[in-house]
Amino acid sequence: MSLDGTVQVMEGPGIPLIKTDSNYTRYVSTENLISESPSMESNSKHSDGKSNLGFRLYSRKQLIERRTKVVDASFVLGIIGIVANVIETELRYGGISSTTESVILRIVTSVTSVLLVASVVVYNLIGIKLQLITAGLENWRLVINYSIIIKVLTEVLICSIHPLPYGEIRVPVVVVTYGNDGAVFQDKRIPINSLLTVLMFLRLYLLCRYLVVHSDLFKDTTVQSLGTLSKVKINAQFVFKALMTTHPGSCLTAILLCTLLISSWSIRVCEYHTVDMNHGNYLQALWLTAVTFLTLGYGDVVPNSICGRIIAITTGLMGVGIMALCVAVLARKLEQSRAEKYVHTFVQQIKLDKLHRHAAADVVKQAMMVWKLRRTGLSFHCPRVLKHRRKLLDAIRRMKKSQFSKSQMRDSVIGVVEISKNITEITDNTSTIKTEQENIQQRLDTLEKLMTNMHSQLYELREYLRQKDATLRTEPSLKPT
Repeated sequence: MSLDGTVQVMEGPGIPLIKTDSNYTRYVSTENLISESPSMESNSKHSDGKSNLGFRLYSRKQLIERRTKVVDASFVLGIIGIVANVIETELRYGGISSTTESVILRIVTSVTSVLLVASVVVYNLIGIKLQLITAGLENWRLVINYSIIIKVLTEVLICSIHPLPYGEIRVPVVVVTYGNDGAVFQDKRIPINSLLTVLMFLRLYLLCRYLVVHSDLFKDTTVQSLGTLSKVKINAQFVFKALMTTHPGSCLTAILLCTLLISSWSIRVCEYHTVDMNHGNYLQALWLTAVTFLTLGYGDVVPNSICGRIIAITTGLMGVGIMALCVAVLARKLEQSRAEKYVHTFVQQIKLDKLHRHAAADVVKQAMMVWKLRRTGLSFHCPRVLKHRRKLLDAIRRMKKSQFSKSQMRDSVIGVVEISKNITEITDNTSTIKTEQENIQQRLDTLEKLMTNMHSQLYELREYLRQKDATLRTEPSLKPT
């Protein structure tokens, strides 16, 4: 099951139909095949209308549009139910709402939950019909398997969770209290609606489905065709990766804020009925969520209920993953681009060239000074000579160091892109040389043929001249005297 809750693969308008019969030809454009030509009308007389490729494409297009509307409706119903439930809980905790207002808000939540379950069932039925049309099948039993059944039941169970509209049922929950003897576990009865309120946030998986259906990548026919040819599934995972590539900061900020707000409010609801009522304060819950999310763990505020501890563990795991993504995105943002790296390297090379030239000039200068002092008769151990010798050695070290730094910088600039570019250039040059060599070989072959023809012509000309000369020599002897 994918993240967007679709039936295996969410099919877009551009995915080619699976060719299950030799009579079905693949298509290039939807618009060209929906309007049938006269030849197709003649062929449709011998075949069923439902087997027609144009009819299948039109039906699938209608189902995809209907599925988009169902996804919009389910997302709106899920959000309305969550918002109504949150408002009812806050009014009840604040002592503002009356019993009638609470019942009305719970009834609204129940009605939206029933409609949401119906929309989820309709969505999965549309997905099954899409599979039938795509595969060219007629019996729904051919595409149903246990994974689809389990997925549908799981979605129905998640979407049906909501607080009870009437009554106040309490269930025993283990609560941890701290005394002089250490941690003490005791049972405390809390309203079941509090637990159901926290579990309603599982409906937020509909947000992933909503984003996938309305994503430009999913609606684009070109992307769908390329994904089909490359055997890449255009689903929630693909859309999330694309968003993390194009807008990493916005995505991580949205996930971070949603995690903090939802986790802190859930901890507040779980800790509201515990022994320590201060944990039911939203600011305390937000502080506990932030400390847990950032894996700091000061220990000044800890959850007492098992429900709160489960949410804290989940928040800590999500915090580790999101912080790792933030570090990766920050490292990628701080990394220089290719153009920036080239400019920086060019400037550094200019500086190193200048240092190398200055060091080389100092080497020549100090060597000349040592030579002049030696010409005056001073020994190597003279203080003046030793002074210039030290400067000479220091200049030599600076020259070697700058040369070594240049070689290291030259090696660091060369990356995979540069190597690939050089390989491409070498390949192009090799192809050019090979082509020129073939042209030269053809010219040599042509020249050889011309030389052979010239040789044969010269040979024939020589034979002709010999015959002509022999004829001229014999003609005078044949004349009468």
